[in-house]
Order: sequence, then C-alpha cells, then structure tokens
Amino acid sequence: MEINSGLSNIRYLHIVRGLAALLVVFFHAKYVFWVGGTIYMEEVGLHSFWDYVVFSADMLSSCGKQCVIVFFILSAFVIKHSFTTHQAKWSNFYKIRLIRIYWPFLLSLVFSILVLFLCVNYINPDIYTRDLRGYNLRLSDAYDGFSVGQVIKTIFFIDYGEYAGFNYAYWSLGHELLFYILFPVYNILGRNTRFGVIAAFAVLFLLTGSSVFYYQVFFIAGLILYDYFSNFSKAPVIKYKILYLFILAGFFVAVNLSNRMISEKASDIVTLVFSFFIFDYVLWFVHRKNYLLMKLGDISYSLYLNHLPLLLLTYSVVTLYAGKLVFYNRLPYYSGVIVAVVLTIPLYLLTEKPSINYLKKLRR
Repeated sequence: MEINSGLSNIRYLHIVRGLAALLVVFFHAKYVFWVGGTIYMEEVGLHSFWDYVVFSADMLSSCGKQCVIVFFILSAFVIKHSFTTHQAKWSNFYKIRLIRIYWPFLLSLVFSILVLFLCVNYINPDIYTRDLRGYNLRLSDAYDGFSVGQVIKTIFFIDYGEYAGFNYAYWSLGHELLFYILFPVYNILGRNTRFGVIAAFAVLFLLTGSSVFYYQVFFIAGLILYDYFSNFSKAPVIKYKILYLFILAGFFVAVNLSNRMISEKASDIVTLVFSFFIFDYVLWFVHRKNYLLMKLGDISYSLYLNHLPLLLLTYSVVTLYAGKLVFYNRLPYYSGVIVAVVLTIPLYLLTEKPSINYLKKLRR
C-alpha cells in the first residue's frame, strides 16, 4: 500500500471544507423550504420502505452547526501550517487574515441586505408573515429590525437579534476573528498547556454559558491535531482504506444521530473525534486531485457567506409561482441547494477571487 508521509497531502483537506459547506447549505435549505421532521410525519407520513430511506437521508443533513465546527478545527489546522511554513510577520498575518475574511464578508452583507428588501418588497411580499412558522417570523423580525445600528452590530459580529440581511450564517465569523486575535498566544503554548487551556475554557463555559469560550476549544483542538500530524503521525490509524471509509460513514451517522437523540453538545464532541479521523484519512489515503471537489473547496467560503440570501431569493421566486409558502415536497429544497451552489460561482469570481489574487501579490 502506497501512503504519503507527514503533511504532504494537506492541500486535499480543501475537499473537507467544500463538503462541509455543502452540508450546511442542505441543512439551511430544509429550514427555508421543506416542512420536515415531526410535522412532515404527521401531515404526510412514511408509507413504504423507500419513504423511510429518503427521510433518513434527509435527517443525515441535520449537522449544520457541526459542519461549522469542522471549519473551526480545519481553519486552525491550516493557519498553523501556513504560519509555520511561511514564517510570516504578525503584521502581515493580520493583514492577510482581515482581507481574506472581511472583504468577501462586507460584500456578502451588502448582497444579503439587497436580497432581503428585494424579496419582501418586490418579488413576493407574502413571505413577510408572522403567522406561519419560525423561518418567516425570523425573516419578518430581520426586516423590521433593519437599522444602521443593526448593520454596525453585524459588521462587528455582535450576536444580538437577527443579523442585518437575515444572514444568520455570520454567527461563526466572530469566533473565527477572535481566534485570529488570540492565535499569537495559542501559537507559543506547548501541547500540554493547550490541553490546560481547553480545560479552562470548558470550565468557563460551564460557569458562564458563553459560547465564546466553547467554540475557542475547537480552534485549539485544531492546533493540537496539527501538532500530532506534523510530529507524531507515521502511519494511518486504520490501515485498510475500505474499512476506513465504512468507519467514516459510521461517524457521520453518529454525528447526526447524537444531535437528534442526545444533545447538540454530544454531537459536537463526536464531531471533534470524527475530524481527527477525517484528517487522518485525507492526509494518508487521498492521492489524486478531484477537480470538482477541489473547486467546491475553492468556493466554500463564498458559498457559506452567500447561500442564505441565495436560498431566500430562490424561496421568494418559488413561492410566488407555486402560490404557497411551505412545501412537503423535497424538490424545492433540492432545487434551492443547486441554485445556491451555481449562483455562488459568479459571486465568488466577483468578490472573493479578487481578494485572493491580491493576497497572492501581497505574499510575494
């Protein structure tokens, strides 16, 4: 069996980012379009073996927040690798990170606000209602609460009420930005000290309930994983590729089941362990570049930033012509996923790609 050593395959972790972003889109598309879960069971029900299979597949895209945790772990892992290999100055590190994150985010914010007002005022005003379900109620709150103050809070990722433009995917960016600020401290800590910081943050979270402490744990875990794979990983944990794929599939099911049947926090812990095995598999067994998955990884940040306004835009058009605001049919939510991915491509080329090209010049 031919295997790679060390971190020679780290570029293929890009695939993980793309697949995680796609799962987030599926997760949110169900919320926007599809009346699933218990309501679907009551109103439609499951009447055949195929119904159970398809419904189970729907439930396996219920790990949207856990996919974001994978982003956190992967972000810390890749940033640590980049900083270690390039030995960048701290001033350049912050300049690169701010341009990489903030420029596409600000353009996404403008786009989200425009889409919200376009959909509510012109395309289908019927989506503005407080008498239907949680999604439409939140949309109405975001529309009514729009103000300069709301925009300012969104720019600084202050999680209070709805974000401007009703783009609730922005919640993770504040945690990412805090990691960048604290990275110089995390970077000089020894491995054992990082475990101590994780324990301290866990205690602070239990005492305060603040998510700030909770999500920083996963960034530090990403640094610990990097330390393991760069210094101690000499062979894959599981030597047989086919067996490994079955184990990864089992972990994926476990993440979703624990989220539904135990608790979100339990699912987060399973996700942390799952991430280790994902990284181990990719770094040792993925040898060839998959063009489509790598391209999905390329647009993953733009997809994450813009999929909610794109889903809202699709929702307003579909509901206008369908004459109803909720669907028991899966076709609208599948269609929403496709539209979000396809329309992200020009948005990526217009917003994120120029910033990437500028950063390449800056690095040189």
